[in-house]
Amino acid sequence: MNVNLSLNQICWCFTPKTYTSFDEFNKDVINYQKSIGETDEYWKPDEVAIDAPELQIQYRAWITGPSDLLENEILIDDYKSIFEEEPDEEEYPVEIIAKFKADNGKNFTTLEFLIKLHNQQANKGLGDHVFFEGIDEPEIIHGIPTYYIACGS
Repeated sequence: MNVNLSLNQICWCFTPKTYTSFDEFNKDVINYQKSIGETDEYWKPDEVAIDAPELQIQYRAWITGPSDLLENEILIDDYKSIFEEEPDEEEYPVEIIAKFKADNGKNFTTLEFLIKLHNQQANKGLGDHVFFEGIDEPEIIHGIPTYYIACGS
């Protein structure tokens, strides 16, 4: 599994908008790159970002309850009982793991990885940590490379 860490040079801001069009998302990323850095030279949407057929991401978010978790998501063990332990909270800070499968069954392009990452978080509260700051080297969990998503404010 090879990882192209040029992903860490991409600027992006996560929003509640869900994208269904790769073309629209690509245009928005290009515009964002140019607005932040005056260039989109690091944005290579068709380049293989992660050479693996499936992967997991781990990220921190605020959710109102288990119904905010998407079909491909689970809470990490430390948070699985948070809803019973603190039943009166309006939002819960949790760590989530989500599994992605590559559309081509082999690898993830930069565009595919970032749009899936964006859409995964679109229905979650991220507080003021909405800016993509890259990924770390993966940790292998249950045989699947798992990337921690760094977000900043």
